[in-house]
Amino acid sequence: MNYTLSLTRAAAETLHAHLLSDRSREQMAVTLCGVNRLHHELRLLVRDVILLPADAFRRQSAAHLELKPEVQAFIHARAHRHGLIEVDWHSHPGSGPTLSFSSTDDHYEAAQAAYLAARMHGVPYGSVVVNDDAVDARLWLTDRAKPAASPGQPAAQPLQALLLGDLARRIPVTAGRLHRAHAAFISPIFDRQVRAFGADVQRRLAGLRIGVIGVGGLGSALVAHLARLGVAHWVLVDPDVVELTNLNRLVGASAADARRARPKVYVARSTIRQAASRATVRALKTDVFDPLAQRALKACDLLIVATDNHSSRMAANRLAVQYLIPLVHVGFNVSVDLTPPPPLSSQERAEQSVTDVSGEFAIPDLGRWCLQCAGIVDPQAAGWELAPAGQRAILHQRGYVADTPAPAVGHLDGVVAALAAAEIHNLVAAFKPQHRYLTYDALRGELVALSVGGAAHKVATPAACPVCSPDAGVLGLGDLEPLPDYRRASQAQLPAPSSISAPAPTHAPAGPSPSGPAAPPPAAPAPSSASELVEVRAARVRRLHEALVETEFDWRE
Repeated sequence: MNYTLSLTRAAAETLHAHLLSDRSREQMAVTLCGVNRLHHELRLLVRDVILLPADAFRRQSAAHLELKPEVQAFIHARAHRHGLIEVDWHSHPGSGPTLSFSSTDDHYEAAQAAYLAARMHGVPYGSVVVNDDAVDARLWLTDRAKPAASPGQPAAQPLQALLLGDLARRIPVTAGRLHRAHAAFISPIFDRQVRAFGADVQRRLAGLRIGVIGVGGLGSALVAHLARLGVAHWVLVDPDVVELTNLNRLVGASAADARRARPKVYVARSTIRQAASRATVRALKTDVFDPLAQRALKACDLLIVATDNHSSRMAANRLAVQYLIPLVHVGFNVSVDLTPPPPLSSQERAEQSVTDVSGEFAIPDLGRWCLQCAGIVDPQAAGWELAPAGQRAILHQRGYVADTPAPAVGHLDGVVAALAAAEIHNLVAAFKPQHRYLTYDALRGELVALSVGGAAHKVATPAACPVCSPDAGVLGLGDLEPLPDYRRASQAQLPAPSSISAPAPTHAPAGPSPSGPAAPPPAAPAPSSASELVEVRAARVRRLHEALVETEFDWRE
């Protein structure tokens, strides 16, 4: 079993600033973590960061720290109440690549781990030590098969990696020393890329596991770019099959695929293997709401959502925030205005003019903003999209949803796919300024970088976001919180078809409006409130214990 620790870029920057600000004394912080149980890996997910000030200590010097008992009791109680795993961080003096836990650290942490295991029935305890240049980390485990009254002596296991957000990673000193491996072979296929960016970058690309939700025109183009860049491990999720109208933009698809109604994920898998025959691809002909897909996606290093609806983007955003997985959203829009001919004109058809050709990609800075609080996901529109067939027909008639296929052009999808592929490459090895939110206006020939939270793009504050807020949201909870059943939630909250009236006149479609008072619009699936989260904390503790027990899942490629 491998053990890793994942945190957001915001949390990593906060911890770095606190632990290494005053080098005259050791500093300490505590993170409380959710958990993501994977095949052969237990990934701790940092949810809470507690920075300890000087008055939290009995003693604090350049070589020693001792917390006040009441501070330690507060941390233990908070971790237990929320069902989270405690990981302590502290600094050591000096710099350089040589770093290790001291004998004092060994003694204190073994006692701490034994105490927590006895109080919380085998829950592990983690610790991280840093200096100016290096980091080391370990997880203390006890034998859960033994009774809680005598759980046995804790044993320390090295953490294999610290995942610092945006695909950044640090290898702890102990893990690096124990697992020195020969450099992996690089195929001559990538020779020209290695000449530009180096062999280490190519090996990092080959080691990535990327999950793609939606492999239509834009998604298939992005898959093709990344496969030829060297990404070799994939999870593909899309319920649709190839149709004749897809062939103008679906990379790798043929007329034969349309005749056979071949699943799009199988076409994308073939595209990948044309570039890398040994790539591992899990192709799932289902949607992102399927628990099977969610279980496969939570094992990925990066998620890409390339769908044309709010509901799947909402589900992908929730998955990324809850499991601290970097997320890339890509989309494209072509709008057409139809002007009817004058009444006495000889013109028979409406004049057609393109009014908008634009695309975008966004990489949320998890811990600071997500797709929902940036306004990229509309929860109300997502609820309408998930309505049952009967209610959806009423919504369509009233103008809330549009079921007409949107215009799409292959080369326009390709522009955004190439921009997003370059930005993903830049996450692996920075070779240019980073753009988290970039829009492309084809009619003006402009690329516009947006700053979420700045004057160019106003968003809600993180504290108000029901997904990524630090208190009421689900950031870093992982397996401790079940993912929502959005379809059931939507059906439970939509009003009866007879009560659904048209939108307000400013948004109403052409034609007469129904008479009578307007009913409130259908609701989106509601997020859990803070009070509801308090009520399920006992369930979180139970799920934590379940995640720590090895079970067999369907992990087939």
